[in-house]
Amino acid sequence: MEKFEDVAKRGIKFIEEINRVYRGKRVLVVSHGALIGLTLQHLLPERFPTTYIENTSLTILKNIEGNWNCNLYNCTLHLK
Repeated sequence: MEKFEDVAKRGIKFIEEINRVYRGKRVLVVSHGALIGLTLQHLLPERFPTTYIENTSLTILKNIEGNWNCNLYNCTLHLK
């Protein structure tokens, strides 16, 4: 079983590559909640000391001038 720290490192590496390759573009990434949550915990530890991701929820990350921000977290309004 992969360690949480390794999952987070993989998630951060991926999201940083996506940001580099598609800078200024909107990109949809679909993933398991564990990868999303652990990545958020390491990108924004002050905001996300813990996470819980609902199935099919939406989370929006933005990178502005090298700083990550999460404008929407674990939103399920589209399911209602």
